[in-house]
Amino acid sequence: MEMIQELSALRASLQELCEKTDQIIEQCRVDGSVAQQSQENAPGRTHEFESVYPLNRESGFFKGRSPVAVIFPDGVRIETPTWKKLTEVVMKRCNDDAGKHAALMGLRNHIHGRSRQILGNSSAGMRSYIKIDRGLYMEAHYDTESLLKIMKLRILDAVDYDYSGIQVAVRNG
Repeated sequence: MEMIQELSALRASLQELCEKTDQIIEQCRVDGSVAQQSQENAPGRTHEFESVYPLNRESGFFKGRSPVAVIFPDGVRIETPTWKKLTEVVMKRCNDDAGKHAALMGLRNHIHGRSRQILGNSSAGMRSYIKIDRGLYMEAHYDTESLLKIMKLRILDAVDYDYSGIQVAVRNG
């Protein structure tokens, strides 16, 4: 089932690429201006070397890509060179909300993986952890897809944190 979702996401990306290519070809036919048109209308681009996607996109989509920054709905952009750092920034932002902090504290020691706890009151037993707050730690020893899936589905959804407006800038190429 997960493979079907990944293939569907890939199909959507390819369709976007085909549509953009068709637009550029049509523009070339009209006036021969490719460079200016492609830079002005490129969706989700903030810098030449990155593309921006919503965090609520399927976690498998980000596999094999390198993060550059996380962009919050209020426009705050924080550079995140790794998926672990991106997860830390998002989790700390969630924890800054007093209501979400209480919910996160209530989830401590109740969310477990196969062999380790995912959210705990200490880093004991965690291979690679993120310190979110005093007495609040998250296991981060996962691949990209698993880390994002755990953060979004098992933690952020559980505390009813809206991450739909958060965007992720990833390195092109």
